[in-house]
Amino acid sequence: MTEVTQTPPADLPDLPDLPDRPLSICVVGAGAIGGAIAAQLAAAPPEAGIGAVSVVARGAHLAAIQAQGLRLRTTSAPDIRTFQVTATDDPDSLPAQDVIITALKGHQIPPMADQLARLLAPHGRILSVVNGLPWWYPISDGNGGTRGADEVDPGGALWSAIGPARAIGAIAFFSAFVEEPGLINVNNEGYIDLGRLPGQDTRDVLRMAEVMQAAGLSIRRTQPFQNALWNKIMGNAALNSVCAVSQTPVHKALADPVLMQFVVAIMHEVQAVGLAEQVVFPTSPEQRAQAAREKLRIKPSTLQDLEAGRPMEIEPIFGAALAVARSHGLGCPNLALVTAMLRAIDRTRFGDPA
Repeated sequence: MTEVTQTPPADLPDLPDLPDRPLSICVVGAGAIGGAIAAQLAAAPPEAGIGAVSVVARGAHLAAIQAQGLRLRTTSAPDIRTFQVTATDDPDSLPAQDVIITALKGHQIPPMADQLARLLAPHGRILSVVNGLPWWYPISDGNGGTRGADEVDPGGALWSAIGPARAIGAIAFFSAFVEEPGLINVNNEGYIDLGRLPGQDTRDVLRMAEVMQAAGLSIRRTQPFQNALWNKIMGNAALNSVCAVSQTPVHKALADPVLMQFVVAIMHEVQAVGLAEQVVFPTSPEQRAQAAREKLRIKPSTLQDLEAGRPMEIEPIFGAALAVARSHGLGCPNLALVTAMLRAIDRTRFGDPA
């Protein structure tokens, strides 16, 4: 494999180190993934270095957490465990936090930019656990600088209010669902990948990795972080889209030679974007698709959203990948086609805002 020289991004402003004391951590969006993370943090022993744990949730889920505590069931610990956390639907009711973990759909984060900025302590860090491209990922602004993709940060709200220097990359490689309000069921225990882009200080990444590991979470540190990010986007952009438009699980979609060819073509396009971002891919698109056909008997999250009548998470996974491609002058006709189809489906379901 050819070694790729990593180019550091533009300098980011220096931030104070995270304080040398137990850290206050707030999970904003304590649904399936966020709730599982919050429960593990709340269960941490004192030596883990975690102070107060709080969650921001809403509706029946919030009411159940407030009344009964945050409950967790996992495959390795099937008996329900209960953890007490401060739970609210109003981030402004909480004190300033050392660390915020957002576990929301990508489109749900920008409207909270000002609230999240107020919730962060001056030294605070934010871990955005999202599918697809995060709001802090830099792309060219066309004038020699960088900005976030408009598809995930319209108007640069998060970039301006919080700033990319505060962001630690986070990807969840496990699955969970809300079994009932207040109860999280982790049905595939995997890991969380943490990291930063090349040339950035990783002391806060190491600190958070140690804290979260001490809480019982499985943590992997991938440097440079875009390797983990774009390897996941390559799979999600192809599999999620094709399974959604065909309304079939992964293994059934890839059993169709035409759909398999479509998936591989999208993966090749995303791989080209990743290579322009100096990403190392451990497997070829053909190998990745074949492994998915053999092992993934699942419905990707985009198909799950479609079947549940929820808006699909289109822009962070598909639209933002196209934005990065445009910044490099790359065409992605297959990805552009399937993205247009997904957008049309959601316009039909929820009305055209235009």
